[in-house]
Amino acid sequence: MTEKSSDPRPTNHPARNPHWEHDGQTLHLSGRWTLRRLGGNVATLERALRQVDPELLWDLSAIEALDSAGALLLWQAWGNQLPAHLQMEDAHHRIFARLAQIQPITAPPRRPWQFLDQLGGFLIETAHDLWGLFLLMGALLLEFGRGLRHPRGFPWREISATIVNTGPGSLPILTVIGFLIGVVISFQSASTLATYGANIYIINIAGLSILREFGPLITAIILSGRSGSAFTAQIGAMSVTEELDALRTFGIPPVRRLILPKVIALALVVPLLVLWTDLVGLFGAMLVAKTDLGISMRLFVQQMPVAVPSFNLWLGIAKGALFGILIAWIAGFHGLKAKPNTTSLSRETTNSVVVSITLVILIDALLALVFAHTGITN
Repeated sequence: MTEKSSDPRPTNHPARNPHWEHDGQTLHLSGRWTLRRLGGNVATLERALRQVDPELLWDLSAIEALDSAGALLLWQAWGNQLPAHLQMEDAHHRIFARLAQIQPITAPPRRPWQFLDQLGGFLIETAHDLWGLFLLMGALLLEFGRGLRHPRGFPWREISATIVNTGPGSLPILTVIGFLIGVVISFQSASTLATYGANIYIINIAGLSILREFGPLITAIILSGRSGSAFTAQIGAMSVTEELDALRTFGIPPVRRLILPKVIALALVVPLLVLWTDLVGLFGAMLVAKTDLGISMRLFVQQMPVAVPSFNLWLGIAKGALFGILIAWIAGFHGLKAKPNTTSLSRETTNSVVVSITLVILIDALLALVFAHTGITN
């Protein structure tokens, strides 16, 4: 007597829906085993098929249509392998052959001390990057010395083009950020100073914080995200399009034409941008000092050289030059490190920005400790 399995799906056209029946020796599958006909009962159908005796002969010859969804359902019901007894059309056999070639995705086994392996890999990669940065700095110094001996071969046009593209384009965002920094510093300090009758000390607080710390730091962070990422993407894209290989073929070192001009350009333009950020920051501080504390702009300007020694201004400008060299150096390294694919390019661009900002903050903190008692009035 033939036993029929109950189809868990309500059907309007039973003959076309997935259907099976077995006579004790053979399991006959019929209907349309497609995603449209399976609907939302895939899991239920799979559980029902898993309970079928594996020694039966699976007969798929009566199946009207079989797509990837239906084949995957049967494949998983079979335990990701063909049953011992199977009968089907050649077209269906090719579908299951493709499924057999797909390797199942399994999570790698977690070892007890796996974090030590990860830490070791991170330290090795960091040491490799530091060595690469050291070699790149040596190459930059060699190319710079060669350029001084042969000025005609120096990349003057590349330097001027980088200055034009970096300097004016950064002014709008630095103007807004610098002005807001000055306003916030003065506004947060004004209420406390007014409580103790020390309104005049707003000049010391705003001048020292902007000229010494916030001016160069904010400028470097903005340029790391804006220009540093652009430098890395540009050099990395040249690797993808094999332009770097073309330069080497013509005997032109990429360090000379691509990285050295950017290092020199940022060393020149970042101090100027720092000076501009200082000016707009102090202007914002003067506005708050006038409105909240009654200190006129003329008094603010007159007392600034007395309250804040000029050393702080030159320290900030020197920081700008140092940060400019650092940003271009890191960006060039990660640009050369990028492999000729888009995944590596995006990863190295991100790493360039992260490393640049991290080193800028770290070096700024170290310089703050070194010059902690220099340029401070009593």
